[in-house]
Amino acid sequence: MIDFNRFELSNGLRVIHQYDPNVSTVVLNTLYNVGARDESPERTGFAHLFEHLMFAGSQNVASFDKEIEGAGGQNNAFTNNEFTNYYISVPAENIETAFWLESDRMMGLNINDNSLNVQKGVVIEEFKQRCYNAPFGLLWHHVRDMLYQKSPYRWPTIGLTFDHISEASLADVQSFYQRFYSPNNAVISVVGNVSLEDCRLLTEKWFGDISISGEANSNVYPEENEWRPSRRTEEDLSPNPVVFIVWKGPDIRDEASLGLELYADVLGGSEVSNLYEVLVKEEGLCNAAECFYMRGIGEGLFMAYGILNEGVSHEQVENRLFEIMAESFDNPNTYAFESAKNKSYTQILFDPINPMSRAQKLAFWEHLGMPQMINSEAEQVKNVTIETAFATAKSLFQRENASVLYYNPKN
Repeated sequence: MIDFNRFELSNGLRVIHQYDPNVSTVVLNTLYNVGARDESPERTGFAHLFEHLMFAGSQNVASFDKEIEGAGGQNNAFTNNEFTNYYISVPAENIETAFWLESDRMMGLNINDNSLNVQKGVVIEEFKQRCYNAPFGLLWHHVRDMLYQKSPYRWPTIGLTFDHISEASLADVQSFYQRFYSPNNAVISVVGNVSLEDCRLLTEKWFGDISISGEANSNVYPEENEWRPSRRTEEDLSPNPVVFIVWKGPDIRDEASLGLELYADVLGGSEVSNLYEVLVKEEGLCNAAECFYMRGIGEGLFMAYGILNEGVSHEQVENRLFEIMAESFDNPNTYAFESAKNKSYTQILFDPINPMSRAQKLAFWEHLGMPQMINSEAEQVKNVTIETAFATAKSLFQRENASVLYYNPKN
């Protein structure tokens, strides 16, 4: 059981604290309620751009990394479609340095023409390397464009095109910062060797006087009127032809998503799973085959795929993928399912041993208004039954509901 405390400042900043006297460090994790889904369709990639800009200096700090290193700490960040997360880990005696640095870039990020141009260059180069010079670099561009027509989930975190970043003005970027990087749109988790009293004092001292710059994100997005399966063929830097099959499913708030995650692990989560055994080892149609279920805040996606061997057609592998899935629904492998449950259960139990993982989980669940999940998530996994998981998969993952993407290697 992880005991935690929660409080809120007058400016709306939510704080979740967990005291751990058994470690010598403190993690300060800041989650902002802004991701790629909050961008304008004409200005995508901004959430990711800010992941870089937030390290480019603030009102009173010329070099963020230099100050962190001087305090014996480490820091980093990540962005996805739904939120942006920054974290700092420092020795407990230097915790105030972390509060000072994080509050300074929340209060006044130093966004100017020079810093913006430097970070735009970094992000554009990253886009080119990841999307144009790597195998399957445009996969999620293609998949999301197939699945969504109105939803802002129709573009990946890195953005639709790097032109949206290259053409971004200083005013565009400052407006995005003012709107989303406000204390009432953030959650801070503080985990480690710092008492609740000290945490309150430090939070009030460094964050209490930061003004609200924008309304808290309402997280209201255009809804898709109906699910419309689609089919297309694309060329990409894939080493071989590939078949991808995708379905939508429930998001992370729905307990059914846990069962689907376990089902995916049983069907194609390893080299002893059905997909790999049949398509790779027995029939030799593919050199790789697997599936997974992504549990997001606003979406759930199931993907199964096979990378084709020479002389094998897309149609062959597509048909076998559907056939293997259909067979799995009515013949659940009890041993494989219990193994998948035990693996998931163990991972959830052991993740919080690391203060960084604990801080990120606490911030995430507090962000969703469900902080108790830090203690009940493992029990939820334990309670998933094979009957429910496979029945849910069978009801959702039917051929007529699938979107299919054929990949061909570029010459």
